[in-house]
Amino acid sequence: MITNINNFKYLLLLSFFFIFPKNNKADVYDGLTVHGGYTFETNKGQMVTAVYLSFFNNSEVDLEIKSFSTDIAERVEMHDIKVSDDIVKMFEVTNVKIKAKSELFLQPGGKHLMLFDLKKKLNDKETFTLNINLKNKKILATKIMVLNKKLKENFLN
Repeated sequence: MITNINNFKYLLLLSFFFIFPKNNKADVYDGLTVHGGYTFETNKGQMVTAVYLSFFNNSEVDLEIKSFSTDIAERVEMHDIKVSDDIVKMFEVTNVKIKAKSELFLQPGGKHLMLFDLKKKLNDKETFTLNINLKNKKILATKIMVLNKKLKENFLN
């Protein structure tokens, strides 16, 4: 019971973090809004982590993301999950289109970004920049918040 209450407190705290962030500013480019990016702190020597964030296409046209990049990892890929015969498999998503007036949510258990060959340990409360490279050659930079790894169980349960 106490664990459930503590989990509820953490989820409530995190919901305030996402609803009322310190700078209360989303990153926007030509109708594409990126908001709420987060990952979890890593262990020493950990080379891979997942990133979650939300995209809102408020424009009248479909937008296509060509790739993602960051200074803290050698490679960034979008992945999705497929369950087949009770086996969960992850696969790369290469054509990332966000239809006009729609949204795309990257979240645990679904689509997400994978950062490969991390160049440093990620620590709680740090931020780093993720570049979203659009097909029209424009780049939207957004900040990703690193959360305490103890909170991870609240997102995955």
